[in-house]
Amino acid sequence: MKMRTKSIFMLLALLVVFMSGCIDQKKEIVLDEPGNISNYEFEVFLDDWDNNIPANTTTYYILEDKTEVQVVHIVINSSKLEIYPPDTLGGGSGEEPIRNFVLLVEPANETVASPKTFMWLANSSNVSDLNYTLTQEIARNMKVINLEFEEPVTGFIAYTLDIPATQSFAFMKPDSEFIRVVLPVGFATGNRIFGIARPEPYDVSVDEEGRQTLLWISSKMGEREEAIQVKYYTESAPMYFFAAIVALLFGVGLVISRYSQSKKELESVREVFELEKEYEAKERRKKK
Repeated sequence: MKMRTKSIFMLLALLVVFMSGCIDQKKEIVLDEPGNISNYEFEVFLDDWDNNIPANTTTYYILEDKTEVQVVHIVINSSKLEIYPPDTLGGGSGEEPIRNFVLLVEPANETVASPKTFMWLANSSNVSDLNYTLTQEIARNMKVINLEFEEPVTGFIAYTLDIPATQSFAFMKPDSEFIRVVLPVGFATGNRIFGIARPEPYDVSVDEEGRQTLLWISSKMGEREEAIQVKYYTESAPMYFFAAIVALLFGVGLVISRYSQSKKELESVREVFELEKEYEAKERRKKK
């Protein structure tokens, strides 16, 4: 009987531990002050496939130091946004999950989601004074930041995240129809030797500042493509690599040429030496 009681107690203890591990612990994020609007690019991205109507879009601007990424969302009639920090996929410090948070939104029931509205918001000098909550939790074994409003909103949401100081950027696919990554000036992707983007972008273009821009369309991606990774490199890397290969081949050619020449010289010396030996042998035979 005691053994049975002990077994039940251990089973209950294990169940409590298991349940406590399954319950997601939410932590509220409190931001000290609004972010700086001038730090961001609020581009009005239009859905060319739907009569130039603005569409839910997430754009990642990788900064030149490759340690930060600025994220700008175009949201239309949305009350919640899920943000996955880079450390969700094994990068980032996690000490300050989100910084320089900027809201340029209006209540959706008071706003028309038109290019004119977004242009007006993009040129605004004051952040929106709407109530929201930011919480961080572990859901499905991944870290996620939840941004929630009291009512659906339309406009721009921008913030900055830390990323690992490498030439590789990976992130969870956001809940947006259009997903864009803007590389720093002087960087590119698409070379299988130096780095490519996975999955393959729907479109690759260069903006007015000379930055390579990658575009994915969420509805055209497979269900298993939950993460996007972009490995990028300096635009001059392939040229320098090709030049190094040419120099290496030239050096190898010189070595082979020198070896061939030295081999011929040695063979000539050996032939002369053999002839001298034959001559000396003949002279010895004559003396006998």
